[in-house]
Amino acid sequence: MASTALYSSPVGNPAAPELLQKGFFGSCDSWIYPRMGYEGDFVADGRMEQFDQGRGRVDRYQQDTNSGTFTLDIVNRLDVYGVFGSSKTQADWRFSDGIAGTVTRIEMGTRHQFLWGAGARAILYEWGRAFLGLGGRYSSCNYRPARLASNGVVRPVRGAHCDWREWQINLDVAYKIDVFTPYIGAKYSDARMDLRDFPLPIAADLTGSNSFKNRVPVGLYVGCALSTGQYFMLNIEGRLADEEAVTVSGELRF
Repeated sequence: MASTALYSSPVGNPAAPELLQKGFFGSCDSWIYPRMGYEGDFVADGRMEQFDQGRGRVDRYQQDTNSGTFTLDIVNRLDVYGVFGSSKTQADWRFSDGIAGTVTRIEMGTRHQFLWGAGARAILYEWGRAFLGLGGRYSSCNYRPARLASNGVVRPVRGAHCDWREWQINLDVAYKIDVFTPYIGAKYSDARMDLRDFPLPIAADLTGSNSFKNRVPVGLYVGCALSTGQYFMLNIEGRLADEEAVTVSGELRF
């Protein structure tokens, strides 16, 4: 399988374990309770580069993901969650054969495939309305190409596959202002995606394999949650420096 690095995953609000104090069922004093929700993640520029079989930047790397989430909140301090959804990617890159110097441009798009992830976030310290949080996440998806063009000519992609995996850790701060809880943080991510078994050359070594990785592993993110503390929470997040991405998510407490 080929190794292609992807952009990093959504982070979420560090104060999330504390924000929803009341749900539809159960007691407010419960030490553990579930939340369920939606997460839409849209990456406009993943800022990837080729390595191993090739070299040079990936001109465009986009990903759209729509997922359901399930979270267990423990003592209003720790969230352990799973993410399960549908994802697709698009990528354009170029390579030179290194002998004649001929440049080939590849354009690829994938079908929607099942994406899963697992992670946790914890409130390390709370002072008044301020929160210090720490989190981490691992995600994976096995993409199947739906289309491929080499120098503008459509080519077959039967049998090709792209395996993506990514992990990240993050440290952030949040501050609660009435129904709004804005936050800012930094993260380190390692993302790879392997492209394998393509029926034509897609890298400088003239094989049907290529590997991408994120050019900058350290990124920044900002976001804000909206909640009255009962039943429902909405969160919007933007990520920059290592990628350009927006995530919209919402959760219900039961």
